[in-house]
Amino acid sequence: MEPFRMTRDWNSLIRYALEGAEGEPFLRLLKERLRTGSQVVSVRLENAGGKPEYVLILSLHKQLSEMRVPHSEGFTSWSFDTGTRMSDEQQEQTRFVLLLGERLAALASDVGPDVLMALLSNHLPALGAPRASEAARHLRTSRHVDSAVRRAAEKLDFLLVGLARALGRSLKYDEATTGRILDGALAQWISQTPRTLGLDAQVPHPS
Repeated sequence: MEPFRMTRDWNSLIRYALEGAEGEPFLRLLKERLRTGSQVVSVRLENAGGKPEYVLILSLHKQLSEMRVPHSEGFTSWSFDTGTRMSDEQQEQTRFVLLLGERLAALASDVGPDVLMALLSNHLPALGAPRASEAARHLRTSRHVDSAVRRAAEKLDFLLVGLARALGRSLKYDEATTGRILDGALAQWISQTPRTLGLDAQVPHPS
C-alpha cells in the first residue's frame, strides 16, 4: 500500500483509507462516472510505453465509451473491493503477473535476490503449483542461504495467500480458477522477470 503522508487532518486520513491516495485523478474520475450511472462492461490491461494501464469499457444509457486508468495500488484496491474482474482469465493472469512482480520485488529487497531465487526454486515445488514448480526448477540457486530461505518462506506464503484471497473472495473465482490463475502468473513471472532482480534463470516461456 502506498504510504500515507503524516498529517494532523483526521478527515484526510479517513478519506485516504477509503478512497486511496489523493494523486489518482483517473480513479476519482472513474468513481464519479460510476456514481452518475455508468457501468463497467469490461476491463483489460495494456502496457503502453512500459506503463501499464487499464482500459475500461463503460456503458451509460446503452452508449459505450472507453476510459484509461493507470495501474496503481488504488485502482487495484478499488477493483478488489467492487469485485471487478478483468475481461477474461488470460487478462486476469496478466494482471496478477504485474501484482506478483510488485510484491516479489519488495520481498527480494527485504530478503535479498539470492534468497528469493532459492526460495522460489525450493519452496514452489514443495507447494506443488504445477506450472510455477516447473519454471522454478530452472532457477540457479546458491547453497548458502538455507536458513534465510526458511525464514523467507513464511513471507512468500503470506504473499501468495493474500493474492489467492483476492482472486477467490474479492473477485469470486472458484478454487480451481484461482489456483490456475495464480499458478500461471507465478510461472510467467519467473520466466520473464528474475533477471531484472539479478536472478539468473534459464526458463522456457510458458505456453
